Amino acid sequence: MLRRLGSPEPRVLGDEFALLVASVADYAIFMLDPAGIVVTWNEGAERIKGYRSDEIIGRHFSIFYPTDDARNRKPDWELEVAKREGRYEEEGWRIRKDGTRFWANVIITALRDDKGHLRGFGKVTRDLTERHRAEERRNAERDAEATRLRQHADRMVELERTKTEFLNLASHELRSPLTVLRGYNSMLEDGSIPAEQIPAVARILETKLAQMDLLIEQMLETARLEHDSFDLVRDSFELGDVAQEQLDVFRALARDHRFVMGPDAGPLVVEGDRARIATILANFMDNAVKYSPRGGEVTVTTGRQGDDAFVSVRDQGMGIVPEHLPLLFTRFGRLPTEENVTIPGTGLGLFLCRELAIRHGGNIEVRSKPGVGTQFTLTLPLKNR
Repeated sequence: MLRRLGSPEPRVLGDEFALLVASVADYAIFMLDPAGIVVTWNEGAERIKGYRSDEIIGRHFSIFYPTDDARNRKPDWELEVAKREGRYEEEGWRIRKDGTRFWANVIITALRDDKGHLRGFGKVTRDLTERHRAEERRNAERDAEATRLRQHADRMVELERTKTEFLNLASHELRSPLTVLRGYNSMLEDGSIPAEQIPAVARILETKLAQMDLLIEQMLETARLEHDSFDLVRDSFELGDVAQEQLDVFRALARDHRFVMGPDAGPLVVEGDRARIATILANFMDNAVKYSPRGGEVTVTTGRQGDDAFVSVRDQGMGIVPEHLPLLFTRFGRLPTEENVTIPGTGLGLFLCRELAIRHGGNIEVRSKPGVGTQFTLTLPLKNR
């Protein structure tokens, strides 16, 4: 029933409308005096806000507002708006007796007598917490979907850009070795190469074929990464053996460089894709040869660092200035120096090496000094760590 200030016992109002207001359970319907003091209370108000009539009648309605709103006198401002415009409506957070929040639709109506004098305010509050939460979930789902679509669009743009760069790189990087191969093939056909020079020519052709093979493999691996079809074979193998095998390959191909294997570091058993670890070391050694065009020593070292095994490849080449180091592991990252313009490469090798190392639980580090040389180090977890 509707209860009024100063009425210790419920007062039965004589009309059916008052009975309706008192009995509504889905809406908090109550009256405030002109100062904002609660003077009536219905069953819906008790259900929604948690206060009994004897606990709330006579208190200021700011008790229903969050602390910051009450401190900033928002309740009084709402009454001023209702007094000036006749009503005030909003949705926002309100506080129950137990301190929990609920999302409320609030309507405050100024109540005036026949002479226009303000007698108080009627306040109707509805708990819309579930609707608000459902709207927040829908908004979150829409935002997530919009984000997914934006990411998909960005990915499509990036894939298109990557495809264009692939085509440009393929046409540029494959043309040079193909030209050499065609030239020597023509000379072999017409017999213009003396017999004693054929072994040297064969080594040149083998180098160019290896260059083409590496380029194609890099492009294929990058495509697998882009399409998320990158699978690793997991086998146990000796890391030092893979390093020795790659050194032997490059020692035969790069006669102007002296390849040196460091002292035996003992067993270095790791687990992963042996062929792809070999690809990483092949890239290291290929770079060591390409970026030390005057020859020199290429040193391959294996060892342990705590629970990890490592392989380092150090050259005596041109080196890299510190500000260019971040470019090394980016896709299509070529160093912007005059010395590098004539050196073949796609800018994919080290990008792929870093991805492969990370997928094996390892990493790649680089140390370099201009004019002295560069050292790349691959670390991988030892199998029995």
